[in-house]
Amino acid sequence: MSPAPVLPPDEDLPPGTVIDGVHVLRDLDEGYDYVVVGSGAAGAVAAYTLAEAGFAVALVEEGPWIKTREFVPEVYPTFKRMAREAGTMMAFGRAFTPLIQGRCVGGTTVLNSAIAWRLPEDVIDLWARSFGLGSAITAKDVEPHFDALERDLSVRPVDPAMLGRSSQLLLDHGGKVGVEATVIHRYDGGCRGSGQCLTGCPHGAKQSMNVTYVPWALRRGVELYTSCAAERITLRGGRAVGVVARAGGRAKVRLSARRGVILAASALQTPNLLVRSGLRGPHVGRHFQAHPGLAVAGVFDEPVHMMRGATQGAESVALRASRGFKPETLGMQPELAAVRVPGAGKELVRRLALYPNIAVWALQVRARAEGRVVPAPAFSGARDLVFYTPTPEDIATARGAVALLARGLFEAGAREVWPGIMGVPPVLRSPADVRLIEEASLDASRYTFAATHYFGTARMARDRTRGVVGTDFRHHDAAGLFVVDSSVFPTNLGVNPQHSIMALSRLAATRIAAGRAAFAA
Repeated sequence: MSPAPVLPPDEDLPPGTVIDGVHVLRDLDEGYDYVVVGSGAAGAVAAYTLAEAGFAVALVEEGPWIKTREFVPEVYPTFKRMAREAGTMMAFGRAFTPLIQGRCVGGTTVLNSAIAWRLPEDVIDLWARSFGLGSAITAKDVEPHFDALERDLSVRPVDPAMLGRSSQLLLDHGGKVGVEATVIHRYDGGCRGSGQCLTGCPHGAKQSMNVTYVPWALRRGVELYTSCAAERITLRGGRAVGVVARAGGRAKVRLSARRGVILAASALQTPNLLVRSGLRGPHVGRHFQAHPGLAVAGVFDEPVHMMRGATQGAESVALRASRGFKPETLGMQPELAAVRVPGAGKELVRRLALYPNIAVWALQVRARAEGRVVPAPAFSGARDLVFYTPTPEDIATARGAVALLARGLFEAGAREVWPGIMGVPPVLRSPADVRLIEEASLDASRYTFAATHYFGTARMARDRTRGVVGTDFRHHDAAGLFVVDSSVFPTNLGVNPQHSIMALSRLAATRIAAGRAAFAA
């Protein structure tokens, strides 16, 4: 295994590379070839690719740069420092649906499991048929970018020594109920099995953007503005010519862009920035899609220690196309696992003591539902709003998936299964009880989802009657303005999207650098 990368100390970076907005007390005016908004999967890759091509690039990040040595295993302190709205974002709708999104250098890549899945070809075909993408984005186009990312970020299957007991149980027993599982591939720079993927890897082994593409971009001359919230895109004569941001010290940071502005702020924040810049349209903030997720817990006689080893080690993708969901194992810190523990008072305390013996198997639904994202007025102090409710078909898919995983846990030897659906007994004690899940109501309010994958709010389509950006990633109504994050995805994927986000961002930045994307109105 290659050694884990170490984030360079500040003194190893060129002077002026990192401008911390907390310490910016006077207005700044700076000029670049390109200004990239967002330092997550899309933005970090785009900034690096453009800098490698010789352009002067500014990378703007709303959150702070938290060093690897500062990561802690506790969930709530982590969310308070590194997640948008301290991890309290919620979708408005019938279902209880938290939305978890990183707000720090590296974005959500700091807080996820670094799972690497290539863009499925059936999705590419769907986009071509239904949104007019045709030959603009093909499997042949994206393949070399996936290849490069996998070399750069050491994509490999989870080391057997790091699988953990929970993942091994799914691998060994999932097939008995039709869940044929395989070992997860992820960005792995030398995993040490700390179980801290979801709170930031303290060893720098998880190849998140804060230890890879962002430092690499800085060494290529990119200037990073941290704690600087982009407020609007500067437009002149129908062309994007810069970005205005508010620094943490409350000063204004005006960054001009001689060649273009690239939005990589996520499917939640990119449409809001477009609206606040006067770039409204019938599709901006619409068509929000997600992968709503559920978790099923099983209690075993012997210890499982689900936090030992990789946070996620095994998955099954065969059911993605046939049944619309993807099962996967999940290590949950005690604070998060407590949400899945039934009961109250002494009964709750008793079950919490079972934590070492609990295995959690999760699932993500390839949901059909569409919602919308609505920005709060600037400086109002109000939260941006997300409206989203899974459809009855999505709920039926989720219900069937929970039942299947419950059967799998019993097959693996669980003595109890906790399904986590309101109206279903909180504790199931035999495989015969699984029928109670299958009979559960399809009322969305009875389900507790979590969503971490977001798509579609500035979707790509060949013409402006169907989308926000064209097949060259350029905004239909603003020259020099490009969007490269998952907001351009016309649909969700049914698999973890980070790898696809990065590959399409690299494709877009490569084309922009080569002058193959349109710059003129």
